[in-house]
Amino acid sequence: MDQIGQVVELQGRNAIVRVRRAPACGENCASCGGGCSPTSTTLKAVNGLNAKVGDMVKVEMSGGAFVLLAFVGYILPILIAIAAYLAALRISGDSLVADIAAVAALVLTLVVFFAADKMPRRSTRFSSRIIRILR
Repeated sequence: MDQIGQVVELQGRNAIVRVRRAPACGENCASCGGGCSPTSTTLKAVNGLNAKVGDMVKVEMSGGAFVLLAFVGYILPILIAIAAYLAALRISGDSLVADIAAVAALVLTLVVFFAADKMPRRSTRFSSRIIRILR
């Protein structure tokens, strides 16, 4: 998965790159009457090409890593919440207890994910990297 963005900050050997988010409608904003405005997000990319702040760059993340991260971030918490609901319902027999267990499992999973995201990584398997400086 490749994206084009602008380097907005340097952090050691990494660069913070602002990329435009693709809208769900298909990015044909000129002919669309929907009135939405494109948004942007930032990502951390390995800066092996020594890009400078203000440079337009092409950033790459492997497709398999992107799909795996999407699964872990979106699907896995839901599966854990469903499993907690079913286990609590089977053990207690009370749907309110099962509801509370599902919400608690979902919140706990997301807290663990956010904490793990803040930890330093040794592997660059799931990292984005700058592959070309455009200007």
